[in-house]
Parts: sequence; C-alpha cells; structure tokens
Amino acid sequence: MTKNLFLRLMSALLCICFMIPMFAGCAAKDKQPDTTAASAEDVLSLENVDPETLEQLVDGYDPESDDLSAERSASGEVSLAGTVLTINGEEVSFSNSKLVEYTKISPNKNDPYKKTTHRTHKIDTITIHCMAGQLSLELCGNVFADADAKASSNYGIDKDGRIGMYVEEKDRSWCSSNSENDNRAVTIEVASDSSEPYKVNDAAYKSLIKLVADICQRNEIKKLVWSADKYTRITHQKDANMTVHRDFANKSCPGDYLYSRMGDIAKKVNAILSQNAGTKTSTTKSEFPYMVKIKAKMTDIRKGAGTEYDIVTTVKKGEVYTIVEEQKVNSGTWGKLKNDIGWINLKDTEKVK
Repeated sequence: MTKNLFLRLMSALLCICFMIPMFAGCAAKDKQPDTTAASAEDVLSLENVDPETLEQLVDGYDPESDDLSAERSASGEVSLAGTVLTINGEEVSFSNSKLVEYTKISPNKNDPYKKTTHRTHKIDTITIHCMAGQLSLELCGNVFADADAKASSNYGIDKDGRIGMYVEEKDRSWCSSNSENDNRAVTIEVASDSSEPYKVNDAAYKSLIKLVADICQRNEIKKLVWSADKYTRITHQKDANMTVHRDFANKSCPGDYLYSRMGDIAKKVNAILSQNAGTKTSTTKSEFPYMVKIKAKMTDIRKGAGTEYDIVTTVKKGEVYTIVEEQKVNSGTWGKLKNDIGWINLKDTEKVK
C-alpha cells in the first residue's frame, strides 16, 4: 500500500466517524414528541411543552395580591365525601364532580400570603379557559404540579373529552390572573389548538357542557348568564356569572372559538338545569342491597344517575343485577349497581323477591 493511498483511506474513515453522530442527532431530533397533539396516555415533562402553550397556562396568579414567596398549601388529599366550610359567617357545602377520570392535585392554590386553606367566596361563577395546545390531562397536570409554574385550575378537559381535577372546588385555583375572580369561580382549562381561534374538539366541547351543568347543579347555580359586555361580566351585574381570562389579563384566552360560543354554552347548560329544575337530586332510603331483573327489552347503564351521563353499556331483558344505592332525579329513581358498574333507571326493572 502506497503512502498516498494510506492517507486517503485514513481521511475517509475520519469523515465517516464525524458524520455518524451528525446523522444520529438529526434522527433523534425528528423523533421529538409533538406536545401540541399529546395523546391521553402521554405523561411528559415540562421540557416538552411548547413555550407559547406554557406561557398561556402559567399566567394564572394575581401579582398584585399573591405573595408567591410564601408557603403554598401543598396537600394532595382529596375530599371525596364533600366539605362544609364557614365563609363570611355562612356554612357552605363543597363537593367535587363525579365526572372526573384523572386527579393530580396542584400545590398552587388558595392564598399563601394570607395563609387561607380554602376559597373565601362561595361558588357562583364559571370561568372557562383554553390550554393553547392539545394537552393530555396528564401533561396539564404536570404543568400545574410544578410550584414554579404559579398556575392551576380546578378542572381540565383534554381533546378526547376526558375530565381531570387539579384543584378541589373548595379551594381557589390560580387561573385567571385575578384572586377575586378565582375565589368565587370554578375554573376549567380546555384542550385546544395552539393558535387562534384556539378551536376545541367536539368531544371536549360536549364534556365541557356536562361538567359546567354538573358544577351548577351541585353549587345551586340555577341559571348560567353570559354577557358580551366586559364590565357587566366582571361586576356581575344583570346576574352575569361567566367570566373569561381576557377580562383580567392581556391574553386572548379562552380564544375566539370558545369566546364566541359562551352564549351557546350557557344555553345548553341551562337546558340541562331546566330539565332538572325543582327536583334536586337526593338519596332515598331503602333496604340495600337488593336485586332487580331487567324488564325492558334493552336499557342503558350510565356513569351517573340521569340521562345526561354517558352510557357505559347496554343490558338485556331478564338479566339480574344488585342495587346498592338509589337516587331521585326529576320524577324517576335511579339505582347504583354493585361494584361501581354504573347507574340504571329503575323504571326498566322489577325487584327480585
């Protein structure tokens, strides 16, 4: 082998050695996850969140009244049975939605400066936000779990319509850049596109209607009222009880898509509230458990007591099930099936003697 040939071979080998990492780096870059379309199963770190999406989510505290250097309330315990608190001399009951499928309690809640351990106003307002990204419940939960994010919401809805909880209803979230609003509002973040008009999926929109109706029913908000006038909204005149993030901060949140549909949201929620008006859901006393047989040809088992809840499955005539609880809803009675399978309208059944 001549000296010149040897030098040429060595040069070629060195070029190949330098180029391999370069190609490997490009391939790795191509495989970075697309956080704007994260699936419901994704559990990603904050490093994977698009900067604009993160900025939209983290501007939740009120810099004029919140001292963020104070100790945060970091309890992750969830009150499943409901809570009664004394607010301004009045006993107020709080509970959480049973529509929730995922829970990750954020440390960013209440008022660390004043050392409050719960919200200071009863719930009478709904504030709907957009995530500015198609985030999963898990990824949004990771954002709010970071104390340095300085943000949270009571609930979140992902692109598939799944509902998550990050701050219990008894607690004030850091969501609207206004402590007064967040103390009286239940705040909801909805997965959306990452740019205007921040459109949300149909599944997310339908879940939003159900969740808001559920919140109103449990907190005795008899009618949802939207006003196109900002001053009327923030002063709660003319019974207005819906606000938006752009009322309190220089942001487009909840985006033009949801903003233009606030009247439609109120209309659809009020239709549900009207259907259930005057017949507040209550648990009836009975001897439990007992067994029933399906007498209808087919009937639905639902996630909750009432037709507004999603269908879990359908059962057939002649099948036998065990009832462990009853609830009155409107003029009907619903029975809860053993092992948390779901609820069934008892008019379609007969007791097994």
